[in-house]
Amino acid sequence: MARSRLATTCTLIVCLAAPALAQDEPTAPGPWAFETLASLNLTQSAFSSNWAGGDRGSLAWVARTNLGAVRQFNQKFRWDNTLKLAYGEKADQIEDPDDPGRNKWAKGEKNEDQIQLDSVARFTLQAAVDPYLALRGESQFLNESDPRGALKLDPIKLSESGGIARAFVQEESREVVSRLGLALRQTFAQRFTDATGNDTERFSTNDAGIEFRTNVTYPLLGDKIIYKGEVFVLWSLVFSEADALKEFDRRAQQYDPSREPVQDFWKTADVNWQNEFTAPITSWLNVNFVFQLVYDEFDTATKVDATFDPSDEDAARAAIAEVDAGIRKAGQWRQVLAIGLSYQFL
Repeated sequence: MARSRLATTCTLIVCLAAPALAQDEPTAPGPWAFETLASLNLTQSAFSSNWAGGDRGSLAWVARTNLGAVRQFNQKFRWDNTLKLAYGEKADQIEDPDDPGRNKWAKGEKNEDQIQLDSVARFTLQAAVDPYLALRGESQFLNESDPRGALKLDPIKLSESGGIARAFVQEESREVVSRLGLALRQTFAQRFTDATGNDTERFSTNDAGIEFRTNVTYPLLGDKIIYKGEVFVLWSLVFSEADALKEFDRRAQQYDPSREPVQDFWKTADVNWQNEFTAPITSWLNVNFVFQLVYDEFDTATKVDATFDPSDEDAARAAIAEVDAGIRKAGQWRQVLAIGLSYQFL
């Protein structure tokens, strides 16, 4: 019943918005249109060791690259491709333990990390809705969530989807496109298998369900601010680890009878709402504000051990801790405000 309500709601969003926004004619057929935007945001401060206020410096930087390739091959076929890359670090001055009274720079810590690829083929039939096929890839350069070490390109999430799309606005500088369809997702992940962080294990999971997505690009305040936003909802209907989670709950409750079952957490819809506002000050200097909300009650990049012995306390604690690390009942949010250099290559 809940899944039916979600599908109905998503359909109504698309249908009810249609009268409010007239669907524009697709872009005229032509060659590839490329876009490459690179930016670097930097914040830095430093203090001498004898600074009277006791303050210590910090250094933070974030590098971003947005790549785009779009082509309307003919009146009935359009292909959009985007690649977003971002990485940044932050380091602070700390007291040197080998030389009390003097400051030194601590090792940098990651403060931004994103790899996101989207490829959408849309059949622009100039009808109420257009069929589409899409591929999406998401990852990060380094996964530093485990204190035992960092894992490169972990996790990797790939999804393939198809369904119907509607372009409410499709202009050179403005775009509002919604999609509703079925999606398959594969998650490839790694985990440490020893206390020292030397040995790792690779594993994968699969899920499938209903996808709803809306992408918006819109200038604001007389083109002084460019807004880019995306709302993404994935309601999983099947999950490869569903049976393993049921057996995990059975064993976990033998170890701790008061423990809450988690076997249905994967059924909760994943929601990702991304917002980015860019205000160009000059052709090479801009202010950038990013705000993102994520709700993902059960991370599909979680290793579920359904074979542990409930009477073995160490094994039970380890298996439960690993599953609990992938459960987030509360929403997550991220906010970044920065001023930095940018360059438009194309």
